[in-house]
Amino acid sequence: MKNCRLIYKSRASTDVVSNEAINHLVEQSAQANAARQITGLLLLSGNRFLQVLEGAYQDVNRLYGNIMRDTRHCDVELVTFEPMESRYFEEWNMRLVDLYELSKYPREFIAAKYQYRDGVILIPERSHEVYSLLLDAKALCLTTPWKKEKSP
Repeated sequence: MKNCRLIYKSRASTDVVSNEAINHLVEQSAQANAARQITGLLLLSGNRFLQVLEGAYQDVNRLYGNIMRDTRHCDVELVTFEPMESRYFEEWNMRLVDLYELSKYPREFIAAKYQYRDGVILIPERSHEVYSLLLDAKALCLTTPWKKEKSP
């Protein structure tokens, strides 16, 4: 079965999205995605979402259809949909990165690299910048270069 990568962005339907609600959604999504061998990352910036899904075409398409009907968010916009040779986010069935909750140095790095307005890092418009932001978020999850190693 052929695999694909789908990236979309959307906006929360309400002004305030509780951390508890998002964490619950991510936990449920990770369990459901594991059963379908879907991997991905959900990035939250203010009330904007950016999500990447990787897996079998049929499973990813079905999931995206469900996402488009989900009333918890609106203005769902497909960024890219393409075949893939290998996964970028194979570490997680779903991982949340809330840009607002990043510690000082990674947040400053992201804010300097991408547009930033009123305390919120904006989701880029151009697809290569979207990929860059997602891969930066992945790198921040996998490493903590701003923390010094303790010597033995």
